[in-house]
Amino acid sequence: MNVPAALPTTDIVTILIRIGLIIISAFLFSRLAAIAIGRIERAIRAGTQGFAIEREKRAKTLGQILRSVTWLVLVLVASLMAIRELGFDITPGLAAAGGFGIAAGLGAQTLVRDWIAGVFIILDNQFAVGDVVRTAGVSGKVQFLSLQHTELRDGEGALHFIPNSEIKVVTNLSRSWSQPTVRIPIDAVEDPKHVVAVLREMLTRFAEDPAVKPHLEGEPKVLGIEDIYAGYFTVLLQVKTNPGQRLEMMRELRMAALHRLRQEGISVRPSAGSAGTT
Repeated sequence: MNVPAALPTTDIVTILIRIGLIIISAFLFSRLAAIAIGRIERAIRAGTQGFAIEREKRAKTLGQILRSVTWLVLVLVASLMAIRELGFDITPGLAAAGGFGIAAGLGAQTLVRDWIAGVFIILDNQFAVGDVVRTAGVSGKVQFLSLQHTELRDGEGALHFIPNSEIKVVTNLSRSWSQPTVRIPIDAVEDPKHVVAVLREMLTRFAEDPAVKPHLEGEPKVLGIEDIYAGYFTVLLQVKTNPGQRLEMMRELRMAALHRLRQEGISVRPSAGSAGTT
């Protein structure tokens, strides 16, 4: 990069004015881009595809990425234009950067793979900010998504940074609907038919609860006895719920089942059963 010779005061003023115009232009372009991105977000939110909560998440994610890319491009272009106005010859620097880029490209293949994977994650709408997902051996809520990496926060509050190229298989627990199952361990001395009847009656009341009903997709049901062990058997309950309500519905269902069983004097095993999704 060639260094310019000393300039007269009038030329310096002219250069400063031009640089100021570059900065103002970059600012105006950023505002126009912000307006355009805002319209894109509103168009996605106003769409008809999927649930409203899914459209909101997708709009937020896409807007976040578009703003980051726009800012990067504007800063890069404005910086190069300002350097050129100062009289520096940026051609040799660009040539050197090109040579360095070729050399560094061999060591940047992972970064390129991250970006490509990020593009497909966004285009395929695999997940968005706010979704609860399981991927790369980690489960958590998506806090941030860029072309390079994804940030997940797990149930203990730990924040996981996952390169997008490491995301091979994604299980989205917040998409469309969720159908969690709850296993209730019952003491073997209890009558299985009576237990199932009590739980079915409990589920009927559970589905009519004003705090629960808006989040349900269909009627909860008793699937029956799943396993028989030494000293106890497990009864399987299932509920279909709205996106994002999986864990909350599982907690509410366990609480309602335990309360009703205790009212009937039915003995529940001290070691709580596990729960899963189907």
